[in-house]
Amino acid sequence: MKYPFHTQSKPVVGEAARKLIEAIEAGQSVTNERALALAKRIADRRHQAQANAQSK
Repeated sequence: MKYPFHTQSKPVVGEAARKLIEAIEAGQSVTNERALALAKRIADRRHQAQANAQSK
């Protein structure tokens, strides 16, 4: 994914910062619903491609 050069990160504050700190300390990750949905679609697509390849 390409980003324009003028993109700057914003500080994480408030509730989001608390969740991020808790996840880091627990060795977990923080994602949003769109990211999870995308990962699920990719995994489903790969699984279907493997099933199709094995059935040939």
